[in-house]
Amino acid sequence: MGRELTNYTQDFNSLPAVNDGIWENGTSYMDSWFVQRTKETNTIVASPGNNIAGNLYSFGSDNSIDRALGAQSSYNAGEFAWGVLLQNNTGDTIHTVDVSFYGEQWRISNIDAGEHKIDFYYAVSSDKEAFQLSPRSDKNWIPYPALNFNGPHFYTRGRALNGNNAANRRLMEAVLTVDIPDGHYLMLRWKDDNEYEVDHGLAIDDFSITWSVKPDEPIVVLPVELARFTAKVSGPVVDLQWLTASEMQNDYFSVERSSDGQAFESIGRVAGHGTTAIGAAYKFADNHPLAGISYYRLKQVDEDGSHAYSAVVAVTRAAGLKVAKVYPTITTDKLQVSVEQTGVMHQVLVLDMLGKQWLLEALDNTALHHTIDVSNLRGGSYVLVLLDEQGQRQTTRFIKN
Repeated sequence: MGRELTNYTQDFNSLPAVNDGIWENGTSYMDSWFVQRTKETNTIVASPGNNIAGNLYSFGSDNSIDRALGAQSSYNAGEFAWGVLLQNNTGDTIHTVDVSFYGEQWRISNIDAGEHKIDFYYAVSSDKEAFQLSPRSDKNWIPYPALNFNGPHFYTRGRALNGNNAANRRLMEAVLTVDIPDGHYLMLRWKDDNEYEVDHGLAIDDFSITWSVKPDEPIVVLPVELARFTAKVSGPVVDLQWLTASEMQNDYFSVERSSDGQAFESIGRVAGHGTTAIGAAYKFADNHPLAGISYYRLKQVDEDGSHAYSAVVAVTRAAGLKVAKVYPTITTDKLQVSVEQTGVMHQVLVLDMLGKQWLLEALDNTALHHTIDVSNLRGGSYVLVLLDEQGQRQTTRFIKN
């Protein structure tokens, strides 16, 4: 991130295209790119999408130099996270970074596997050794759901795909508002968790990041010193909380929401504290949140009518399926499932800890209570997966004695 250079790209075409390669945990295979696994393996496998086993993958057509970096997590192979580490050497603070990449799907695992994703995070630190890339913990990482890549194909016949085809890839892009002081480091992280079903083959390609020290438009400084602004899904609502360090002629906050991060609408107002040097804590509940990804921002309105906007925060809320209660979690023969409302429950399946399916049943979506017979299962740990008609799911672990 030097002053003379305002853009960095990576096409991943240096990854192996024919023979498998070695990429050790915690090391850089390509300049500034690192990987971390939960298992002590070190291979990166060249594949056109026809490999079933879990691994870190260099996806691409047979013998093609056009590659993509991805993974298929599994119980045996573990989970994967990879990231790029950049340092600000501009001599000034970087205020925004424009991130873009393509998410690609190179394999559908099987017809029983739902929608899977690669999660995106970022972090800033003065110490490059402070970043803990391991997929086991998200501590100190800031999630940014707008850059999560959800594979476009699921619940269909397992097969290899060409991730370069338009139907199998999505352009992911966003502007991150993040202060990176001179000399500090920014790390971007992608994480592929092990799903309860066999993982699809997902990857990223054609990464680009652009940064600016002095934006073309002047930065509008809030008359309120906003110390924190967060949004969190809490059952059927989204809880918004923010904290000010000081306020000057603060009349009120207008809470705004968007489904695409571009067009916002006001969903409520919270009175400010005028002028204060000690600041205040605020909260607001969105009692009728949107399904999927929602974006929130604060419009701070001064006593003279002038206004400014906060940074945007995003949350992801599952659609359709209402929270279900599953009991007992240790059973010899039956599980009881109670839901909050009818019309949403569609299907139930039971998987073992290796992702093998042992039960699949359609459910009566007019009923509020269901009994699931698991008496034929062998003793051990399992996962009960409840599905709605859109493929959204709720999972619960249980033990069969």
